[in-house]
Amino acid sequence: MLRKQISALPPWLLTALTLALILWLTLSPDPLGDDAPRLFPGADKVVHALMFGFLTVMMLLDRQRRRGWKVLPPVAVWCAALLSASVGIAIEFAQRAMEMGRGFEVADMAADAAGACICAVMWLLLQRRWTKP
Repeated sequence: MLRKQISALPPWLLTALTLALILWLTLSPDPLGDDAPRLFPGADKVVHALMFGFLTVMMLLDRQRRRGWKVLPPVAVWCAALLSASVGIAIEFAQRAMEMGRGFEVADMAADAAGACICAVMWLLLQRRWTKP
């Protein structure tokens, strides 16, 4: 039932919505304002990993829907992870160029890449559970 509903969406929608949200969260000077939760030190790296891992999953989900829910080959999965990590790197350089109070951090780029790679591995291990033979 859920597969049918997801399949009815435009094939690019999940990726586009996720990317728009990430761009807003990472390029706005203070996207959450005073409502930003106070977390533990280094929590922003976890958030980066989650954001770019989620972007990787949405790219893979959109791709798999276009392929009729067939298993994606490993090269396609790793290309999505590489693209997601590249977006994270580009955002860091954009933050530096915009000079709007957002910091350029190599550690953020590493967290972006780690999240993308972890989700790619999980996708490769689990995708046979929901794909068509």
